Amino acid sequence: MFSKFIKIFIIIFFVSGAAVFASDAAYKIEVKINKFKGDVCYLGYPYGDKKYLADTAKINDQGVFVFEGTKPLEGGLYFIYSPDNLYFDLVVAESKFSIETDTLDFIQHMKTEGTTENKVFFDFQKFMRDKQKVAGELSEKLKSTNDEPEKENLNTQLKELDTEVKSYRNGIFEEFPKTFTAKFIKSTIAIEVPESPKDETGKELDANFAYKYYKKHFFDNIDFSDSRMLRTPNFYGKIEEYMEKLTVKQPDSIIESAHTIIEKARANNEVFRYCVVNLTYKYETSNIMGMDAVFVDLSENYYLSGQAFWADSTLMAKITDRVDRLKPNLIGKQAPKMFLVDTLMRPVSLYSIQSDYIVLYFFDPDCGHCKKKTPVLKELYDTKLKDMGVAVVATDIKKEVDKWKKYIKEQDLNWINLSDPEIRSNFRYEYNIETTPQIYILDSNKKIIAKKLDVEQIEEFIKKQIEFKSKSQNPG
Repeated sequence: MFSKFIKIFIIIFFVSGAAVFASDAAYKIEVKINKFKGDVCYLGYPYGDKKYLADTAKINDQGVFVFEGTKPLEGGLYFIYSPDNLYFDLVVAESKFSIETDTLDFIQHMKTEGTTENKVFFDFQKFMRDKQKVAGELSEKLKSTNDEPEKENLNTQLKELDTEVKSYRNGIFEEFPKTFTAKFIKSTIAIEVPESPKDETGKELDANFAYKYYKKHFFDNIDFSDSRMLRTPNFYGKIEEYMEKLTVKQPDSIIESAHTIIEKARANNEVFRYCVVNLTYKYETSNIMGMDAVFVDLSENYYLSGQAFWADSTLMAKITDRVDRLKPNLIGKQAPKMFLVDTLMRPVSLYSIQSDYIVLYFFDPDCGHCKKKTPVLKELYDTKLKDMGVAVVATDIKKEVDKWKKYIKEQDLNWINLSDPEIRSNFRYEYNIETTPQIYILDSNKKIIAKKLDVEQIEEFIKKQIEFKSKSQNPG
């Protein structure tokens, strides 16, 4: 499966006992932490929803941790960490610099040398922490008072505080516009939605204006052209919020949102690769029914079209096979034709079976899970489904006729039993039968309306289909 071929492995770089001379070092980060009792700390970075280790340093005779190496570090928002109660962020956008702090307050007591990026970063953190403390105090007072003049005064102070924060932030953008720190800070700013347009009577022209505006401008503060943004928690978090909270959980909507992100990511090859790989993987491995359509679309548009410059022939072959297996049986498509035989060896076409709904049940008589689920489906068919106008078409995926017939008799399977002992049909591939039992539900026109359901989910799903069909035929 495709998911086996898209993995990110943690690469740990241990500092060896051999000396690395400063003249050969592509990066050198010196970290001094006063009052820290540990003798080892780690340099890491976020990437996607995980954190990775970039380097390890032991304390030297001067009480300094020196991270250095001959290969440049990829820029981003890194962190210093030790199990001995040590963790704080820093910016890696310059190759050589030093920082000094202590365990009493990593941020407040931070000193920097040779790094404009971290000077701006830590000053901003100090400023924000002070303002957040004041804002918290004002908010608590606001909650505890019923005096209207005092409320008005407190709200005024909060607004002034917000203006002060924006002014400070904008000052960074103006004075240090080319720094990564400025880009990162900008990426944390939430989109402000303007007031909805109204007609002459004051009525909103579009009730969904706020949602549409917010979604359209959601990525305004994210620089897709800078690959360093990948090594921040904001980039992954923004994409997740866009896909999970701002996108309807329906394949067409998800596909549209995925394309929006990927097209923005074309501004940088590494960002483009990240977005294509992770979005494709996300929906290839999704447990939500119907999301395989997203995988097929993204694979066809970005892999099979030749745009995935990172994909080798092995990966391309796997993706091609996966798409070929999934595409014929996507929800909403006409079910692939099957020409099988019944227990009397008479030919039967799937499309000759007439029923409001058809449950396709692919099983293997030797499958342990099938042995548990088949009796459950049998009882459901006898007590519920048959009366609801549902046909069950149970298809043995093997070729052993005698074992198949014996299984039918032992289980008293009084539904439509079919098999393909001479392999006349390609249903095993076209229905992507990789495990058993596997269930598809078709409507009266043989269109796939559900798949890979558990037996216990069938009744409720069909009830909802019947209810929806009844409402659409008898509106009001």
